[in-house]
Amino acid sequence: MELWQALLLSGLQNENYTFKDLKDTTLKEIIENNCYKVLTEIKKIIDDERFSDLDCFYKIDKILCKLEEYNIICDRHDFD
Repeated sequence: MELWQALLLSGLQNENYTFKDLKDTTLKEIIENNCYKVLTEIKKIIDDERFSDLDCFYKIDKILCKLEEYNIICDRHDFD
């Protein structure tokens, strides 16, 4: 799935859009809003000071898991 498709799909699934909202909102706006939401959540993970620099692997794993929550699949993420 293309990145824009995953962002659009998860944006539509995760937000409570009404038909009126969809009439007044462009697909580009839904994608951009979802991009901002994903990036904000990733920044929180990176800024989390509970992890030392040695725990960077766990930060990356959390970021990849966050992307997967939005159906943005990274093929190389097979750490489980």
